[in-house]
Amino acid sequence: MPAALIWGASGGIGRALVIELKQAGWQVFAAARHESAVPSEADAVCYFDAANSFTIEQAAVTVAQQADALDLVVYAAGGLSANLLEKLTPEEWNATLHANLTGAFLAARTSLNLLKRDGHLMLIGAYTEKITLPRMGAYVAAKAGLESLVTVLQKENRKLKITLVRPPAVDTPFWHNVPFNLPASALQPQQVASAMVEHYVKGEAGELNL
Repeated sequence: MPAALIWGASGGIGRALVIELKQAGWQVFAAARHESAVPSEADAVCYFDAANSFTIEQAAVTVAQQADALDLVVYAAGGLSANLLEKLTPEEWNATLHANLTGAFLAARTSLNLLKRDGHLMLIGAYTEKITLPRMGAYVAAKAGLESLVTVLQKENRKLKITLVRPPAVDTPFWHNVPFNLPASALQPQQVASAMVEHYVKGEAGELNL
């Protein structure tokens, strides 16, 4: 039975991934800030805070005690503080970078030791060139940094499959904080999850542009 770890399993895409993988017969470990929001299908749930490296390491230890090695790890956590840069507080800036970039680094660094030699790491990015807009400064900076982080991870871990997933707008609670309306063409979380699982099955890596 293949095994996966989903960081951010209480969010829209993370939740959809847990359900999608379980329906496909996977063992799924879920790490989330809001444990009660993780789908009941998950085999095990543990807490993590993207700004706290200790919680990420503890979650990894919990998973390592229950699985020999993982086939797939996904960083699906994220968050947004939307404001003009001149009004954005340092706390809001840091919270956005922690959720989207620092947490991704910490989770990736910790997860590398959990993956099989031919395992797959996926991190969810964004079309940064399309969202470089007013009040999106912290989020765009974090996602742009994530793209470079993934590139370096790919070069440093050539035996692993590492994918930057770039979805368009997705209909999740994330959009409650976005300073513009959800586009009519927005994808559903289940569509993103299905595309990611298909990408894994095909054995592809690099970028997954949806």
